[in-house]
Amino acid sequence: MTAAHGPGEKRPILCARNLGKHYSLSRSRLRRLWRGPNAASRAAPHDEGLWAVRDVSLALDRGDAIGVIGANGGGKSTLLRLLAGTARPSEGTIEWGASVASLLDLGVGFHPLETGRENAETALILQAGMSRREARQRVAEVAAFADLRDFFDRPIRIYSDGMRLRLGFAVITLLSADVLVTDEILAVGDQGFQRRCEAWLDRFMGNGGTLILCSHDLSQVQRLCSHALWMSGGRARASGDPRAVIRAYRQSLGGSDDDALDQPLPGRAHAIGEVTNLPFEVVALALQDETGRDVTSVSEGATVLVTVDVHAPAAVPQVFIGITRADLTPIYGLASDMDGAVPQRIDGDRYRFRLRFSDLPLVPERYRLRAHAMDETGTRLYDTVELTFDVTGRPCDGGLVRPHVRRSSSIDAISPPS
Repeated sequence: MTAAHGPGEKRPILCARNLGKHYSLSRSRLRRLWRGPNAASRAAPHDEGLWAVRDVSLALDRGDAIGVIGANGGGKSTLLRLLAGTARPSEGTIEWGASVASLLDLGVGFHPLETGRENAETALILQAGMSRREARQRVAEVAAFADLRDFFDRPIRIYSDGMRLRLGFAVITLLSADVLVTDEILAVGDQGFQRRCEAWLDRFMGNGGTLILCSHDLSQVQRLCSHALWMSGGRARASGDPRAVIRAYRQSLGGSDDDALDQPLPGRAHAIGEVTNLPFEVVALALQDETGRDVTSVSEGATVLVTVDVHAPAAVPQVFIGITRADLTPIYGLASDMDGAVPQRIDGDRYRFRLRFSDLPLVPERYRLRAHAMDETGTRLYDTVELTFDVTGRPCDGGLVRPHVRRSSSIDAISPPS
């Protein structure tokens, strides 16, 4: 995301300056029509409505991803409709340097008496500019993506809202748009459909697509977006790095200091054992002593094992293990692609990654152990779980580790037991 461009600078793919949208809420509008054309001049300005969006500026380059967050009524949806071109601004300007596809109101233009197939063909002709012959050929791709089975050839008046959204999203995947505007619509559907949506979105962004996302799922914003914009009262309250903006937004909601430390975690943060249905999901995290017993407290210099299990139907995952102090000061991190320590398949789509810390050199303190599930390329973070543990021993005046606790100190990645 860049600032508004100037003379001679590279033009962004989308640029909005001092954007505003005003809605008239005055109940006297009809009365003014009854009283004649001069009634408008007698209306008080402060009775003429509200600004849903006011003085918002942003510029997006190709490949950017921005997440718009904030409480209900903050102006998020209105801003997205302005950026998508489905609403006209009352003030300010928007310049588009590329085609835009909107997932804000999927299915609004569908004819209720026509089948899903007929509506999909019409949409491909009108929105993608396809010939009728090409649309009839490509509609099979819509059918496969939406996976509506027999309902695809039934009138959409009998569709549920979720089925209409599946059909609309499937149509969007065949449009050659450079900018995608969406408002949590990716959460619709079953696990299989969500995986197809996620995979398509990965390809879209991997090919240089630009994403504008409005979501109450802050972990989704942090996982997908390189930039965040916090809207409040129709204005931009904060803008910048997603972690910093999300933290400021959470604190505005009255979160405690502990909440501010605990969140946001990278990826979809959740408790150990909670099912998220993500394509790459941490399903177990354990800290154990040498006997294999789960522990929450260990002695300085002890040997401990860390075991992470990841459910990954799509591909062999990459796993990242991190240790921080309780205040989030980083201490140690290791990715499974280091030294070729690949997670091992142990059952179906379940993979295991284990570390052995010999002669643990951490000083007495409380720590956080975090496990992150990443895709097979190691470029996209999906899931995060953590547990806390204590190290006991003689007090230390300072430092994060006590070097050379024993001469045999080592850290090894190990394979799962047979």
